[in-house]
Amino acid sequence: MAVASLLVLAASLLALLTGDNHDHQFHGTIADITVNLGGSPVREHCTTCHTEGGSPTWEGTHWMSASHPDITPHAPERLGCTGCHLGEGMAMDRTFSHGLPGLGGRQVLQGQQVQGRCYVCHELEVLPGAEKAWNGYRLFRQKACYLCHYLNGMPEDSGFGPDLSHVGSQLGLAQLEKAIRDPRAEPDNSTMPRFPLSRNQVRDLTYFLKSRVEAPLFTSPMWVTAGRPAVAVPDVVPEDSSLVAGERLLWQGGCLACHQYKEEDGRIAPDLTRVGKMRDRDYLEGFLEHPSRLIPGAAMPPSLLNAAAKVELVEFLEGSTSEEAHHLEAKEIYMHHCQRCHAANGDGKGLIQANLAQFPRAFLGNDGFFRRVTDSRLRDSLARGISGTSMPPYEHVLSAKSREDLLDLIFQSFIGISRQDKVEETPLPPRPDALPLQRAERLYDRFCAECHGRSGTGKGPEASRDLPRPRNLTNAPFFAAIEDERILRGILNGVSGTAMPAWRGVVSDEEAWALVEKVRRFSGDRP
Repeated sequence: MAVASLLVLAASLLALLTGDNHDHQFHGTIADITVNLGGSPVREHCTTCHTEGGSPTWEGTHWMSASHPDITPHAPERLGCTGCHLGEGMAMDRTFSHGLPGLGGRQVLQGQQVQGRCYVCHELEVLPGAEKAWNGYRLFRQKACYLCHYLNGMPEDSGFGPDLSHVGSQLGLAQLEKAIRDPRAEPDNSTMPRFPLSRNQVRDLTYFLKSRVEAPLFTSPMWVTAGRPAVAVPDVVPEDSSLVAGERLLWQGGCLACHQYKEEDGRIAPDLTRVGKMRDRDYLEGFLEHPSRLIPGAAMPPSLLNAAAKVELVEFLEGSTSEEAHHLEAKEIYMHHCQRCHAANGDGKGLIQANLAQFPRAFLGNDGFFRRVTDSRLRDSLARGISGTSMPPYEHVLSAKSREDLLDLIFQSFIGISRQDKVEETPLPPRPDALPLQRAERLYDRFCAECHGRSGTGKGPEASRDLPRPRNLTNAPFFAAIEDERILRGILNGVSGTAMPAWRGVVSDEEAWALVEKVRRFSGDRP
């Protein structure tokens, strides 16, 4: 088989070298031109067909082409073809010349696509003819892509997401555009949010990213390794003289690329307008430093602002004045504070739910859950928030009456039952003195791991099957705030409105308590 494959490969290569290819007409003499790009010799055969640089036609015995458009001050005879257009200049077959199959990293660029190569030769700065690629770079900064993705020469490096320094050498325009438009299509466990970008904005970002290549011609490999020359950092703060220092920090820190603050809205993450009144200083400073410690699984990367700027930003958020919500009707409160996560129709699929570490509780059609939850727990969740999740405390933003009115509205408008309509829970078994911990390990692997994962992170092989996603059992802040009995109740009775089934009758009472212990060990509450 191996010998046969080699013979086929050899025959294919021979056919290419002799021009004996049935996909197109034989063209006679092959042009062989060498150009110097950044000190590197580049051989090309492109003018075999593109004799004058334009679109070619077969004239019966030879190829002819239109003239190349005027690209003054550039000269095609000095730059060659592939420096701007990519493609495989040395190939002797039309298909291979125009781009290799697969990811399309070197597929021929045409028309405006050529902007994707301007910054391979030129440093990043305003450049006539490369306006769209430059706008793509400004978008890269405005949307704070640098908070997750590193690029050679940029001052920031969070190490949070993939390095894009060479992405233009690895992916074609179509693949880059797809990755921006639908970042979770591949890989499906990607945490990158889908930014609300127009078609033109996606195109401009694509052109810019296509220019990020392994061997840019405006510098040397040694300088690239040293991170030089440094990439220009355009100011993305709006030219608005009314902006105070704290608001400028929201822009400079990339916060508004995702979050909302008053009228500005990145449409990706929670509203920060009143966060300084909801969260205390320790929480805000800790979250800027390590978001995933307070909300495990949070998609937000650590802030790259310096220490002084973080302190200033927290002080600004604490002192931020905004119209209080006490006077609003319950419907207005819901639309101001709840619908961004829980959705206007209460189904939990709000504007930003896909970007949250934990799916917001659905109200609509979820009466089974709310019949089992005590009213005091609901009041407490609304007043004090839910640890380890994006649900903030509202006790300093909404009055007790407003919170009661809001709960009434949610029950009446979405859940469809009375707040007093509760089921009588089966009494929980007492905790035994000795727990069958080894048996619980086997039970977890058999019944739980496919959803919650072997390591308890909620990312088992079946985790993406349902919404809400399986609970992250390593969420220390969440589990530290709840009692053992609530975990046990979830295991024995299941959790309505989720894929968590009831295991009562499948596992014994002792085994259920042992599984509670297993959860506590995942979340770090037990050694």
